[in-house]
Amino acid sequence: MSKNTVILKGLIYQSALEFLWNEGFVGVPYQGITNATGSCEAVSNVFTLKEESFQTLSQTVQLHLERDIILNGLPRMFSTNRSFRKDNKNWSSDGRHLNDFELLETEALDTDLNWLLKHCSDLLNYIFTNTLHISSKYGLLTPEQHHNLYLYYEKGFQIITYTDAIEILQKEYSLNINWGDDLKSEHEQMLVRYFDSNLMITHYPELIKFFNMKLTRNCDPSRQTCECVDVILKHSGESIGGSVREYDYDILKKRLYEGTMIKQLKELKIQHDNKPEEITDSFEEYLNLFKNNPVERSGMGLGFGRVTQFILGSDEIIPF
Repeated sequence: MSKNTVILKGLIYQSALEFLWNEGFVGVPYQGITNATGSCEAVSNVFTLKEESFQTLSQTVQLHLERDIILNGLPRMFSTNRSFRKDNKNWSSDGRHLNDFELLETEALDTDLNWLLKHCSDLLNYIFTNTLHISSKYGLLTPEQHHNLYLYYEKGFQIITYTDAIEILQKEYSLNINWGDDLKSEHEQMLVRYFDSNLMITHYPELIKFFNMKLTRNCDPSRQTCECVDVILKHSGESIGGSVREYDYDILKKRLYEGTMIKQLKELKIQHDNKPEEITDSFEEYLNLFKNNPVERSGMGLGFGRVTQFILGSDEIIPF
């Protein structure tokens, strides 16, 4: 890794944290070894530890951040932690995913989807402008990289819904893709090229998103969506994923216990000690936060490696 890339990574990291502290967020690190509540981002790719108690390497601290902003009355919090995901065999890179990367996560009380979209764009633009300024002064980027970053910063973010995205892929690219299918990386880049800008795609279907994303109220039940956003950058694809969090206790409980995530975690627990019922117990503390307490909040997770990939215009994700 070149000296300029190392400095660039430091600049990106420093800029993100500087922005959040300036916005009134309190930053706290969390443990990297966790139980089921920290390994629920991508259960099929979780690293389990061969210990007496059921433990995994953490994938997300989202539920811990939610707990702490509610119990401590802290309106805004963030954390940067390692996220471990068994995406690649033998720890080899596939160019798209990292097994071990730095993940920035934020949570904020009394916020909605409009706030979240602005939060994501403001954070990224702060990183972009700092990078452009330092690059101009010290030459961190090549002239082409600097030009492309400035160009896409100026264009901003095109906001579309998931339904819009599916219709464009069907009509403009004649793809055999249906409403309810998850978008692949090649689909995301087709959409970036179509709009010639970075994207914010909102309102994905409920069935392909995390259990605590807030359900869109008063929408077609056959096309139930969530109040969520994926920020898609050129080259790197999904660099931020976030949502308004569900605050209805009954909806949260139903989606958690009827979803595939809890089933996958129970299968892992059966393999570990044949006590799957303890997985349910792990989430009771979280669910009880919202019993007769409908707290409105939202948050997001940013992958530093994907942001760095976009800035460098690289075909492969940057280890971070």
